[in-house]
Amino acid sequence: MDDQGGTRPDLLSPKPIAVPRLPLDLLARSRLVAKLEAGADVVLLSAPAGYGKTVLLGQWLNGQAHNVAWISPNPQNREALWPAILQALRQCPAVPPGTLRRLSATKENTSEVLGRLAEQLNATGTSVRLVIDGLDHFTKEERDRWIPALLDQPRLPIQLVLTTRDSSAIDPGHARLSGRIVELRSGDLGFTLDEINALAAMTLTLLGFHQLEELFRQTAGWPAAVVLGLRYLREFAGPDLALGDVAANNRLLSEYLLHEVLDALSPEERHVLASTSVCRVLVASQANALAGQRNAGSVLSRLADDLDLVESGGSGRKVFVVRPLIRAYYRAELARKEPDELTRLNRIAAQWHDLAVEPDAALRHAIDAADNQLIRRILELHGPALLGGGGATRVRRAITALPDSVLAASPKLCLVAALAHVESRQPTTATRYLAAAHRNWVEDSPRDLCELRTLAEARLSWFSGGWEDHDPKAAIDDAALPLSGQSDIRIEARMVSVTAALVQGEYRTAENEAFAALIEASEAGNVYLAGKVYLKLAAASSMQGQLRRAGDFLRQAEEKLPAHVWTAGAGRSMGALMHASAALLRAEPAAALQFAAVGTSQLGQLGSATKGVGAALRAGLELVAACAHMDLGDRRHALDGMRQARLRIGHDHLFAQPMAAWMAVIEHSAALALGHAERAREVLEWAEERLAGTGELCLLRAQGPAGISRFEAATDRLRPLRSGAATPLLEWTWLHVGILECSMAIRTGRRNLAGKLLEEALHKAEELDVLRPLAVAPQEVIDLLVERAGAHGPEEESLAQRLLALRPPDDVRGAPSLTPREREVLTLLPSHLSQEQMAAELHLSVNTVKTHIRLIYSKLGAGSRHDAVAAAYKFGHLP
Repeated sequence: MDDQGGTRPDLLSPKPIAVPRLPLDLLARSRLVAKLEAGADVVLLSAPAGYGKTVLLGQWLNGQAHNVAWISPNPQNREALWPAILQALRQCPAVPPGTLRRLSATKENTSEVLGRLAEQLNATGTSVRLVIDGLDHFTKEERDRWIPALLDQPRLPIQLVLTTRDSSAIDPGHARLSGRIVELRSGDLGFTLDEINALAAMTLTLLGFHQLEELFRQTAGWPAAVVLGLRYLREFAGPDLALGDVAANNRLLSEYLLHEVLDALSPEERHVLASTSVCRVLVASQANALAGQRNAGSVLSRLADDLDLVESGGSGRKVFVVRPLIRAYYRAELARKEPDELTRLNRIAAQWHDLAVEPDAALRHAIDAADNQLIRRILELHGPALLGGGGATRVRRAITALPDSVLAASPKLCLVAALAHVESRQPTTATRYLAAAHRNWVEDSPRDLCELRTLAEARLSWFSGGWEDHDPKAAIDDAALPLSGQSDIRIEARMVSVTAALVQGEYRTAENEAFAALIEASEAGNVYLAGKVYLKLAAASSMQGQLRRAGDFLRQAEEKLPAHVWTAGAGRSMGALMHASAALLRAEPAAALQFAAVGTSQLGQLGSATKGVGAALRAGLELVAACAHMDLGDRRHALDGMRQARLRIGHDHLFAQPMAAWMAVIEHSAALALGHAERAREVLEWAEERLAGTGELCLLRAQGPAGISRFEAATDRLRPLRSGAATPLLEWTWLHVGILECSMAIRTGRRNLAGKLLEEALHKAEELDVLRPLAVAPQEVIDLLVERAGAHGPEEESLAQRLLALRPPDDVRGAPSLTPREREVLTLLPSHLSQEQMAAELHLSVNTVKTHIRLIYSKLGAGSRHDAVAAAYKFGHLP
């Protein structure tokens, strides 16, 4: 069965047939048809059943049946090849009737009869495509007699098109050497992920992208399996459900594999495939051990070379990978019918990998074999190395499989368990295992055990307030972990030093340590730890407000860390927070909100933390979410969300200063923009205690006076920034400073200076990949941006256009621009205060208040105080 829809009835016919009709749900495969159109003398399609060989030929030859002679042999009745060829040629419409009547269907001298065939076809000027669809169904004697002769007959005006499930059925060596052949194998014929997606849409199968990726992974694009899988999933799956094991759960697919593929194999071949199904990657000695015979490797080699059911690769092609569907079928059969045999095979595999010093694979099979003795041995010998390679999830699973009595008797197992849960951001569970290690601690323990305990204590301290009383860096230095004989321990120790430097705001020291750790991880070939180091570098850049650089490091971290490891261990919510922060500052609030939701959902045990990493992550995610809500128009609750996030950060929290700077600048600017002067004063007082001497505090002090047109006072408060006496903690704070100065320059009539400041702000925004400060800039700054359109440099001009596209037009936005002082007055309009009382509250004259109220009415299109308040709520000026 080589079409995608089921067994073709005409395959059972011993007669030559016409080009087959195409199925109604045909997936166009133009990339493959283009290869067949190359005009080669020979076309060979070699792949297992179900790879769409017949359908592809039908698609290629559709509309060209005039010169096609098509043979589909009967698998149950292996007739002679030459009579079938002769009959097909006689029935070909391009061959004039009677042309070949003198040729005999009996066996004759091969070269002589083909020579006469060539003469007669050439005499009529006829060129024919001879399709033998299922060459392997003819006997070896027939194939060896006629196919080489057909390939080597130079005068024969025939394009030979062959399909076979067994590549040993033909040796196209000469045709390959002369470049006269086009060959397509299973790697070419398999569906791509895009084709599976297109087929799912064509068949109205509603699947999520991750489900389609999983279907592609399990089937490796095997067309018949994809079609049967989609047919099953159309009835039983939804776009959000886990896909499960397609081969095990889909009876139609299992039966197809059995009857069309596996029944054709020898008992020995089926035994080897079943025995090795517990392993994804195999070498000959491993296969021999599992199958209990010395030639299992040779069997796999034939299945790879001739039948394409196994892939071989590596140096000397000594590594075998059984096709995922075949392996899944046999593994499911063992689990259902012979579970004890499955356990036995896993035990053999675990022991083989253990002897080969492949602890990760050994542990996986030991868990599946429920071999507690072997699990304990592997964890005690290789636990730290497994963790250093990204195996925290598997180690946690192994720990769970062990009885409590086994854990209680081994401090090392408890320390490995503690580190595994630290790696997975589960500090509560890690603390419990660390306490168990302390209870069973023996004085004068080996050095490697002491190193593990020191590392576990140091790393765990970041998740609580323990780092305040216990200096993690000093602890690892005192224990000489940077000099450990284990590279994983040395690299992890360096990363503790990186975190310690970040906590102290010593970013240069943190980066130097991180790059040293990265070099060591690269030299050790440890991709996982290299990914973790890149994550640290991303965090260091993010804390300094260098968003573009942070994004580059984060991408490298994600490339190094596989998706399942990234979710389960290193990164977790930290990666989501950095993505959310970057999206927010790129003025992409919807994306920021999505990332923040993902990060919050992944906090796990960190979600309830009041100190340490958990509290910092939670506060950061809450701030981003609140700010994103405000940028999306939900202003009523945004300020309250910002306050809640800000109040989570105390003086003694991890990364308190950069987070305080982040929160203060964002919330203070938002409060002023919304006319909440009291909230802005609250934020400023909070910042005075935490950000003394920083550029952010200078900015906050200047924003208030600038809003009420006290420009000299605002400029005076920015002077420490411009003189270098104060430095911002966040690089993008300079953007807020530039925009504030630009606004003041416009309002004081210094438009040339304002233009220069705007240009500098655009350049800084491009450099940092930070757009939000410009996207929420005062209207006068945006007006200047519009006025100067086309006058910027190429990069700045592109950024300016992006900014203008982000801001909806006034008639859509509908919110008139109010000055900071007008917003202050507006906040008092909903009260019952008289104009005299309002003047006293704001320390203004009554006439000034009346002027502001008149301007507010005009801008809001209101004729009364009630109308003004209603319009202010409508436009979002009042929360």
